[in-house]
Amino acid sequence: MGFGFIVANLVLQAVIFVTALAAMWLAKKRRLKRHCLVMRVAVGIQIVLVAAIMGPRLGVLLPAFSNDPKLYAEFLVHHVLGLIVVLLFAFFNLVMAGVIKFAHRLRPYMWTAFGAWVVVLALGGHLYYYVWR
Repeated sequence: MGFGFIVANLVLQAVIFVTALAAMWLAKKRRLKRHCLVMRVAVGIQIVLVAAIMGPRLGVLLPAFSNDPKLYAEFLVHHVLGLIVVLLFAFFNLVMAGVIKFAHRLRPYMWTAFGAWVVVLALGGHLYYYVWR
């Protein structure tokens, strides 16, 4: 995978971040159907990027990170937390679709998922910096 794919991925991550901010604005304006649609598209693109770009690099980078225990821990936290965020997104969608009943408000959980995703994004940026410095 060339450097162009890496740059494209970083640009798309930035676009997804701005899209998530726009979705937050839609939610604040109570345009919840649009908010949900925008978030579905953003997370869908994120899943495609993970499968197409990040997933194949996992096997290549894992040995490089395993030599440094702190970096290896960061690598694992990045991946595990990222999977948790995607699972939370799926849960939110199932609740909103009425498939799963949930007696609590989703807003605090959504804010937690957003915060976790920002951490995942920051860790991913640091890992990219480590690999390409």
